[in-house]
Amino acid sequence: MSLTLTPNTKSVNGKAEGFAGVVPKIIPLPEEYKTIRQYGPFSAILEATDKTWQLMKLTVSMLGKLITGDVKLNNLSGPISIAQGAGMSAEFGVIYYLMFLALISVNLGIINLFPLPVLDGGHLLFLAIEKLKGGPVSERVQDFSYRIGSILLVLLMGLALFNDFSRL
Repeated sequence: MSLTLTPNTKSVNGKAEGFAGVVPKIIPLPEEYKTIRQYGPFSAILEATDKTWQLMKLTVSMLGKLITGDVKLNNLSGPISIAQGAGMSAEFGVIYYLMFLALISVNLGIINLFPLPVLDGGHLLFLAIEKLKGGPVSERVQDFSYRIGSILLVLLMGLALFNDFSRL
């Protein structure tokens, strides 16, 4: 069997990208492929720590690729995509839903450590500067930093929402 597929183009951020209108159908695993793992309390903590560490590394890696341009900014998702992902994961059961929630939690925790003054990472940055400098950062510098940080954060959220709406 031979199939020829010619995608249509759609303008995304001023660039023409090919779209075929083909979406993979996600089929749950048959029961014979599912396994159950049981851990004792100590082993469970170690396993959970390892899984969390793997999620953190993946998140940091993807954020780095977004910054360097190795991953396009249109891959950035916002609350609409998060809600859709939560719904899809819930269809597969409570375990998948909880894993999705863990992924979101780890992502938000890492993003919160960005050195933007309106985030916790920005507060840590100011504390480090104060420690190195031996005194507080001037209110003028802090005020300016908070304004710039707020603008950057709003732009990032706006881009994520724009991407969400463009996928609908």
